[in-house]
Amino acid sequence: MQHYPIRAVARLTGLSVDTLRAWERRYEAVVPKRGERGRVYSDTDVDRLKQLAVLVERGHAIGTVARLSGGELTRLIDGSDALAAVRQETPAADLTALFRALDRYDLTALESALARHAAVLPTRDLVFAVILPLLRELGDRWETGTLSPAQEHLVSAIVRSILGGLLRSIARSDGSPRVVFATASGERHELCVLCAAVLAAAAGYGVVYLGPDLPAADIAQAAQRSGASSVVLGATTPGAVTRAEAKHLAKVLSDVDLWIGGREAAALAAEIGFGRQVATLDALVPMFARHSRNS
Repeated sequence: MQHYPIRAVARLTGLSVDTLRAWERRYEAVVPKRGERGRVYSDTDVDRLKQLAVLVERGHAIGTVARLSGGELTRLIDGSDALAAVRQETPAADLTALFRALDRYDLTALESALARHAAVLPTRDLVFAVILPLLRELGDRWETGTLSPAQEHLVSAIVRSILGGLLRSIARSDGSPRVVFATASGERHELCVLCAAVLAAAAGYGVVYLGPDLPAADIAQAAQRSGASSVVLGATTPGAVTRAEAKHLAKVLSDVDLWIGGREAAALAAEIGFGRQVATLDALVPMFARHSRNS
């Protein structure tokens, strides 16, 4: 049986060396043998990594598929396993308790309900079946005038706390590709970019989350010092980022791969002059996976 060094495996699978190391150390996706010149991978390892790469590109979190058997991976790729349908379609969650607590201004009940969902649901399901529907409900109530600023601030603080705790709890590997998440100076809405950071961390990326309303220089400095080659910005509020700040972002982030998501992504990308637009949160991790294999 032939064996390959890690750089040869990177060429064969299309995965970056950093991604290979992260998948091996954190998830034990494969367990290479030790050769005279370091780790070596078998043909079986290479085939398995190719399967995992396909599934990650389709939107599966590496943490949920890394321990599956070869047969399970094949069935999942072919779409013959019921598990595939479960993961491709996020199940609906009962949010009745959340909305009742919101109506009553019941901080404790609201936080407890969110915490229960966070404890039992996979990260992806928590984001797509609970957090995002809750945020959409908040938006609808705000537009109809049935949500007060106090309620909006209350729920936002709780969601931020839940997601922040989840982000801190996800184990990180020193070998993971690093990505900086933030919103630019003037943009104070951070919940969607925080959701993106949590999804990226669950998929095996080393997340550097800075939060909202950060000057361009601080974002660039964080990327440089952390060794991140990618920066994700959230853009939600029309006109929040001034033209001068956009020009500053263009200057200091010219050496990184810039991704912009949110309702105002196109406008901010136009002001900056570059940046990949992320249409939906659901598309973020597969886009990163494709980028990792092409880098």
